[in-house]
Amino acid sequence: MSFRGERKKLDLGNYSLVTLEKFGKKFEIIVDPRKVLEFYKGKASENDALVLTEVFHDAQKGEKASIDDLKKLVIRAAIERIEEKMGRSVLKDELEKIKKEIEELEERDLKEFAAKYILRRGELKLPKDLRDELISKKEKQIISYIQKYAINPATKAPYTPQKIREALEALFSGQKIGDRKIRIMLDPLKEIDEEIPAIVEALKSIIPIKLEMIVTKVLIPPQFTGVAYGHLTKFGNVIESKWLNDGSLEAIVEIPGGEFLQFHRKLLDLTKGSLRLEIIERKRIG
Repeated sequence: MSFRGERKKLDLGNYSLVTLEKFGKKFEIIVDPRKVLEFYKGKASENDALVLTEVFHDAQKGEKASIDDLKKLVIRAAIERIEEKMGRSVLKDELEKIKKEIEELEERDLKEFAAKYILRRGELKLPKDLRDELISKKEKQIISYIQKYAINPATKAPYTPQKIREALEALFSGQKIGDRKIRIMLDPLKEIDEEIPAIVEALKSIIPIKLEMIVTKVLIPPQFTGVAYGHLTKFGNVIESKWLNDGSLEAIVEIPGGEFLQFHRKLLDLTKGSLRLEIIERKRIG
């Protein structure tokens, strides 16, 4: 990272900005964007994410925030911390105490507190290469998730992985579907479960679809319990299991809808067709 040229425009290199709008002004700090993402997930500290504790109004021009503006930010941070902790507004004497303590801070500490407040409350500006990387990763996660849980509600059968992939890629790329053009714009900073409902709704314009978990009761004859039990946990969540007097295993298992037929066929194969299976419930998800 360096300043260059007479305009002193900041070359961020692999770094990025977190920006915050407060008091009618823009505040910016320089950060390591990958460390910021780890910080959001609780896997890195504020100090890991901050490249500098300098606070700017315009980092590209090297325009630094004034001491008075930094004090306002730190006061705001202290007020919000008390309000969140106590669940009430700050009292007048508390506010006076906050202001007095902040007036006594050294400039270095003032900048650090302000920078950390901006990091927590501001918006990360993702570099294009990192944004593209995160979007690509998220698309793959969403495709995998929907393949796992999706069924055709009319037939109760899962779609082929290729069918799901083609439908989702059409949404992600904004391909025209019939006389309509629908495009899903993913947010690289959101968890996929926040975006799945809108994606499934959009998919309905292409294919009939429902995401579900299937709760099933299985009865495995004693001679096959050893080889079959591992596949119960591989495909789903064993809610309950018990051994019967004859050595058979009875279990209640939750299976993702898109994997149910594969699960059923595998257990039939392992038990040489002697498996007994009953669907207890179909639970809609997403």
